[in-house]
Amino acid sequence: MAQEARSHQDYAAALRAHVVETGTAATELRLLALDGKVAPAPYSELIQQIRHDSSRVTDAQVAAVRDAAGSEKDAFELVLAAAIGAGLERWEAAVNAIREADDASS
Repeated sequence: MAQEARSHQDYAAALRAHVVETGTAATELRLLALDGKVAPAPYSELIQQIRHDSSRVTDAQVAAVRDAAGSEKDAFELVLAAAIGAGLERWEAAVNAIREADDASS
């Protein structure tokens, strides 16, 4: 039996769920990072930097999160959650732009 085709939105939802449901960093922090919401210091500074201009993330920002989180693994999970959230947000914006363009050409 052929595997049922999944949509990009199905994959995005599965990715979001995996980020929230797995890991050693606090679930609340992973969710805040994923959604780009305000988090306690020093997490918020790094999360927002990743979401808006990741090329300017500093070693000091990462070190502060590593120290606050208690491990490099937890810090990595939060960096990854912020990056995935930013990517999913950009992907959704692109999908909406394509839909709007299709609607305008009809």
